[in-house]
Amino acid sequence: MNSRATSQARTILTMKECQIEGTMAFAQRSAVEAALRDNRCNLSHAARQLRVGRTTLYRLIKRFEIEVEIMPRPPLPRPRANAASQAPTSVRLVDGVWYLVRADGSRA
Repeated sequence: MNSRATSQARTILTMKECQIEGTMAFAQRSAVEAALRDNRCNLSHAARQLRVGRTTLYRLIKRFEIEVEIMPRPPLPRPRANAASQAPTSVRLVDGVWYLVRADGSRA
């Protein structure tokens, strides 16, 4: 038997095994699915959680035929501008100590 046929036979056997609770294949598939779910399908983070390389995770996903949904990243929060942060500031040396001072003379 050539290596391709052996690989296909192993994949078919694994697909049957991964559906039987209590087998190693079932446990692996469950762990991969849980890691993907916990990390919102971020493959790098899921691989880190499983303590495997990203390439290994790709192979496991392919082997167990797991469908991975690409989730959009949430928008980054915009920094809120308040009046204090908009006021011009400067740095002044007073009695050997550096102070951040606002334009109105008060310390920031």
